[in-house]
This record gives sequence, C-alpha cells and structure tokens, in this order.
Amino acid sequence: MKTKFAHPIVLTAALLALGGCGSKQDANKSNFKAAIQDYYDKSNGACVMAPSKSFPFTIEKKDGLRFLRNPEKAAALANVGLLSATDAEMPSGNPWNKTPIPATEYALTTMGKKFLVKGAGGNIDNWDGFCTGKAKVVAVDNFTQPADMLGSKVSRVNYTYEIVEAASWARVPEMIAAYPQLKATSEKLRADTVLVATGEGWMHERMFKNGGTK
Repeated sequence: MKTKFAHPIVLTAALLALGGCGSKQDANKSNFKAAIQDYYDKSNGACVMAPSKSFPFTIEKKDGLRFLRNPEKAAALANVGLLSATDAEMPSGNPWNKTPIPATEYALTTMGKKFLVKGAGGNIDNWDGFCTGKAKVVAVDNFTQPADMLGSKVSRVNYTYEIVEAASWARVPEMIAAYPQLKATSEKLRADTVLVATGEGWMHERMFKNGGTK
C-alpha cells in the first residue's frame, strides 16, 4: 500500500498560514507598535501647556519664575495667534515700593479656543493645553524581554514617532524653541514606554492603569 504525501506546494501554503496566525499576546515589534498606536489614537496629539490655569492672565515682563520660561512661552503663543497680548501693569508686591510693574495681559483668541483642550497641559494640576495633530508610530526600534513586575508581564519598548497633520503654528521656530516637544511635528523623535501584557494583548501602561482608557 502506497503512503500518500501532501503536495509540497500545499504543505508550504499551510505552513505560511500557520506562521501568520500569531497571537496578540506575542512579544514582537508588530504587536508593540499596534499597542502604542492604540494609545496615541486615544490621545490629543502634540500638546503644549498654557502658561496659566485661567484666562485672561497677566505676566510680569521680567518674570521672577524664569525657570518656567512663562514670558517666552506666552509671547510665542501670542506670536502665532493663540493668545492676544496687551500692555498692562501689576502690583509690585513690595510694601516699600508700590510702583506698578510693567506686565503683559494675555487672553484667548478665537483661534486659541479652537485648539485649547481641557486638562491637556500635562501637569499635576491639569492645566489646559493647546493641542494639534496626531501622533504616529513610525517603528519599534527594540524592546526588553518580557518580565514579571508586580504580578504583570511587562516590556520596555524604544520606538520612533512623529506628529502628522499638525497645524502650522506648531512648526514655527519660536514655538519649537519655547516648547521642544513640538520638534516631533517636523522630525522623527525617539521615545520609550512600558507595555503590559493583558488577556486581550499588549497595552500601554497608562491605559492599563486606567482600565483600558487614556
């Protein structure tokens, strides 16, 4: 009795089909790229924090909080039309010298209201931020082997991304100087994050902590 063997072409097709049936739980670049992109798809794109928690606001022309770079940031936002700027004065705060201090009052413009997103400033006080564009994962560069951490399997992933469909104000050199994160609107940047393995596949750590939402 002759033993029948499957035709080589049939065997090859079957093996290729099996090879393409990977699991979403697999630790590979494709799954990691999809997980990071899913997080970005639920995010606001490129956002820059407003220099104040409320509008309008006044900033001393020689701001004492120089490390925050508030005068430069506010001026850049006004230069691109997100804020309006008006010369103003503010109390000196010095009981021995009550001469008003030169200041600038900034207010939201119609254009600014269009791009302002509540709580998108990224600081602990949830200040508002001006947002534009969408983040796109270009490639996953490398990742660590999944390891157990606090009862979950995690991997640290290094990747390259860019911001697409951004408004023109985000690419103005003055804005990029004030907010370096806007470099992603004109060039590809590298970043890293931690992904967590779940029953439905890999998930960005922030989404995992928030129950699957941004």
